[in-house]
Amino acid sequence: MKKFSDNSGQAMVESLIVLTLLAGLLLLLTDTVFPLHEHQLKRIETGRAAVWNWQLNSTVEVTENYAFAKRAEVVLSPLKGLTGLALEQDNLRVIASAPDVAAMARLTDTWSPMSAEQLDSRPARLTPLARLQELGLGKIQNFISWLHFTEEFSAESLRFGYIANEATPAELACQRGQSC
Repeated sequence: MKKFSDNSGQAMVESLIVLTLLAGLLLLLTDTVFPLHEHQLKRIETGRAAVWNWQLNSTVEVTENYAFAKRAEVVLSPLKGLTGLALEQDNLRVIASAPDVAAMARLTDTWSPMSAEQLDSRPARLTPLARLQELGLGKIQNFISWLHFTEEFSAESLRFGYIANEATPAELACQRGQSC
């Protein structure tokens, strides 16, 4: 028969201590860390919903106070003067941190056309001869086109500063299975 030594219960005691510590850590996780994590996720979702919302609310600040906007203004201000094209720089949306909202920032694309009319007029203003149409070149063209051999110079045939937003390459129709 074997005699038990004084160290025979040490492994069991160490295992109980480790299991007790693990149980305490798990209890701490479920009582403290998980609710904090859920609260943070809710803050992030609230901030994301506010910054991606089209309609501005009181928590969202719109600013042009960022490095790219300051640098782009050097190029865009002469372009605005020459073409009359307004390319806004106040497109940084910022939400400050609050107890129920996480801090967020988003650059929006305010240069996109907002209507079908802008889809034609905005790029047309960037063409070199667009100003000639505004100065009355169309009337001069129509006057010249009265002559029999200059009909192609009419304002309907030869359009300066015209952008066709519906134009697609002929190859595109071929790729989609339509007749070429």
